[in-house]
Amino acid sequence: MIEFIRAHHQVLSTGASLFTAAIWLVYLNLFYASMRRSRRPEILLSRSAGSGRGARLFIANMGAEPIYVTAIIADYEAGGERGTAYITQNDNIRSKDQESARAATNEGPLGSGEYLDAGSFEDLMTRIQMHGNNQIASEAIERLTLTVAAETGYSATTSAGSKTYRIIGEGDELVFQPESVTTTQLRGWIARRRLQKRLESEISDAQ
Repeated sequence: MIEFIRAHHQVLSTGASLFTAAIWLVYLNLFYASMRRSRRPEILLSRSAGSGRGARLFIANMGAEPIYVTAIIADYEAGGERGTAYITQNDNIRSKDQESARAATNEGPLGSGEYLDAGSFEDLMTRIQMHGNNQIASEAIERLTLTVAAETGYSATTSAGSKTYRIIGEGDELVFQPESVTTTQLRGWIARRRLQKRLESEISDAQ
């Protein structure tokens, strides 16, 4: 055995070095993946304080990094028809009734673990009526998908969270029933690129 090691010590030494390098590469890759996973945005949407028109939409940042909410997009459906509305601004509320300038918009920064009250679902439906590209009576809307877009200082790309609600009529009341408990995170390159194009298109149309 000793003679074999002496005869092949160069090969064995090179092999040991390569093995050690491979172990370090695996370790560094796991460390990098863990760091990216811990720093990626996690945007949660939640219906709170009821289930009807008066229920509130809470937007929470559960990621480790601060985010800046840039847009709230509402995609709605009724009887086979579809429409989209950008409802980031609280322009359904008169300026004199707003407590502060911050209350005029849902755009702005959110620290890690913080949340914002985006308004009641009745407020959101009013904004959809004001800004929707397909005028459908709010009582007729059957399905509503809310997407919150945000940016971080860690990454130049836009991230987003999305949740869909079924709107069920119960007498004179509407019930906003989430289709899923969890918020869908739009992180893939294709999904982010598609969202970026939508936001850019909205900016161009507003000019």
